[in-house]
Amino acid sequence: MRLRIKTQPSVEPVDILSIKTHLHMDSDQTAEDILLASLITAARSYVEQYTGRALVTQTWYGFLDQFPGMDHIGLPFGNLSSVTSVKTIDSVGDETTLTLTTQYLVDTDSEPGRVTLPYSVSWPSFTPYPVNPIVIEFICGYGLASAVPDGLKSAIKLIVGDLYEHREAQIETGSFQINKTVQNLMFPYRLWDNY
Repeated sequence: MRLRIKTQPSVEPVDILSIKTHLHMDSDQTAEDILLASLITAARSYVEQYTGRALVTQTWYGFLDQFPGMDHIGLPFGNLSSVTSVKTIDSVGDETTLTLTTQYLVDTDSEPGRVTLPYSVSWPSFTPYPVNPIVIEFICGYGLASAVPDGLKSAIKLIVGDLYEHREAQIETGSFQINKTVQNLMFPYRLWDNY
């Protein structure tokens, strides 16, 4: 599955004030706010990449060349909230939107979530468009920033603190060293499925 983001998170899981508290900075000092905001985004991106999860609500497109030989399509990033649409594009470029409940079901209870076939239904047969003929639009993430687990928020704070303190790459015996505490905080939330 190829992926493209449609809607970025509207907020970060950790705000600048909590980062300033973590760093023992004066909350009224604003000179570093732009830097801290960019470090928060970088840290969130790293946590998402490591865990395979979307943290705060975001909307994605997933593209397939063909339907799978099984009765479901797993969707990445965990915490599936909903599937907005499943569409096919045929060889002449005509788009067809599949109907929820009759042509597909959405399983938000499984981890990760998935699109699945109803009982005794098959994936539609069509002559596919040569590029991205199946498009699934879906919404994922924990929801609001307040719903992101504290362990992942703590990992973001530690990463931001490290990036703020060491503004250049950390090299130890020729290789980049990852903070073990950060890894331990993220590990319980890691998804292992590949897409």
